[in-house]
Amino acid sequence: MPEPPTSPVPGDRKFDDPRGAASSRQAAPVDTGEEIRAAVRRVFAPHLIGPEAPGKNLWQTWRATLRSLLPLGAVSMGNHVRVLSDGDEVYRRMWRAIEEAQWEVLMSTYILQPDSVGLRTLQRLSQAARRGCRVTLVFDDYGSSSLQPDELHELRSAGGHVHVFNPVWRWSRPLAFWVRNHQKILVVDNQIGFAGGMNVGCAYAGDELGSNLFRDTHLVLEGPCVPTLARMVLGAMEDDEVRRARSAEVLARPDPAPREDGCLVQILESNLRRHQRAIQRALRTTIRHSVNRCYLCSAYFVPPWRLRRTIKRAARRGVDVRILTAGISDVPAVRMASQHLYGDLLRAGVRIFELQNKALHAKTMTVDGVYAAVGSFNLDYFSDRRNMEVNVSFLDVEMAGEVEAQFHEDLEHAREIKHSEWRRRTIWQRLLHRIAYLLLSI
Repeated sequence: MPEPPTSPVPGDRKFDDPRGAASSRQAAPVDTGEEIRAAVRRVFAPHLIGPEAPGKNLWQTWRATLRSLLPLGAVSMGNHVRVLSDGDEVYRRMWRAIEEAQWEVLMSTYILQPDSVGLRTLQRLSQAARRGCRVTLVFDDYGSSSLQPDELHELRSAGGHVHVFNPVWRWSRPLAFWVRNHQKILVVDNQIGFAGGMNVGCAYAGDELGSNLFRDTHLVLEGPCVPTLARMVLGAMEDDEVRRARSAEVLARPDPAPREDGCLVQILESNLRRHQRAIQRALRTTIRHSVNRCYLCSAYFVPPWRLRRTIKRAARRGVDVRILTAGISDVPAVRMASQHLYGDLLRAGVRIFELQNKALHAKTMTVDGVYAAVGSFNLDYFSDRRNMEVNVSFLDVEMAGEVEAQFHEDLEHAREIKHSEWRRRTIWQRLLHRIAYLLLSI
């Protein structure tokens, strides 16, 4: 199975003008660069209709942006993306996919709770293993610390491979304790993939299956991008021999067929062990080159200084920059650290909102209504410096519009923070917020 291209446009070859017609050589094989140019034309051509060409600046800017983004991660065409914010629907789809698996299930998660959702997920994984599927489960030892060995016995007995990422008892490597596997990925038969912000537990499900605690976003993916997610799950395994053997098996499987109406998807990774910082670079690149608007949703908003600088510069040049973060947080110290940073951003023209009706857990971004990213990456120091993360970004007006529509819906339940209000904090609040920030930025 060929590796998805990481730099599909060779050398300094330029994108065609999106108003131009598609290649006339329809019968001949189309190189990946031409496929990407065709996809870009579909996205930007509507903005370039008419004598005034009101979207010309948008296209010209994004043409340069895409040249910078393409080398950062695996890019593929012809993918189908579905954006979900209903936890019940996410788990039903995941469970159905596992139940219909024919040969392989790969799953990686930060938190696997031994509650009704977690145990039902483990049960389905065990059933798939008993049917003869190759089942691999990777979970973070710290995030899933409440999971007991006996709760994994059925899966192991059925032949499933369980890998505990970075066990906390490795006192021989105390500094490595802070490196956590924060990815949330499920891949079934190399054909369908799930990725986003949702861990496995009742808190992430809706009213029917769980406690409906968190407001989160997850993706369902079909198409050539899925094998890249599979390799990321296997990449979290620390046993080199097993990882290489399983990766070879995945490479031997056929790629999913691209869809004619599918979109451009790029899988981005952050893995400091392997010197991968693609997510961080893509964030700064897209915000730096944004034209009209940039909406960031981050539950744990303590961005490193380089990202803060990029956000402020975008707002100062007139981009509508809005940040949605948690008003109700499962980690209060992070919210206090966020409040320490509000003033600097508000002075630059950034608008900040805190969600009030639920605990926020989503990690999304939309830019100019044409580009969106959803994944596990928080805008904080843990994701930036330590955690293994995955983001799925896509260039598609319809899907980006769905992420943006969810953002606006959340704003209806959010409270905007004004600079005058931020300045009225008591001296004790200011001290507490500063201490929280200093601790969380180490």
